[in-house]
Amino acid sequence: MKIFSFISSAIVFAITLYSLITDFPSLKYLNGVIYFMLLIILMLICITGLITNSPFIYRFKRRFKIPQKQY
Repeated sequence: MKIFSFISSAIVFAITLYSLITDFPSLKYLNGVIYFMLLIILMLICITGLITNSPFIYRFKRRFKIPQKQY
């Protein structure tokens, strides 16, 4: 389930970034400002999803632990 959430966040982030670049709204009018802010909020939600699911993807296990000497 976490892998699906990670992949969906990455896909939606890429689509949102593509949409923002290709169809940049006119910031002169209120409609363009609202559309731009909604895209930014969606990108922030996707970044949050990527950050919360990244420890699951990039976890490393140490098989052998080196004992530390205590003085």
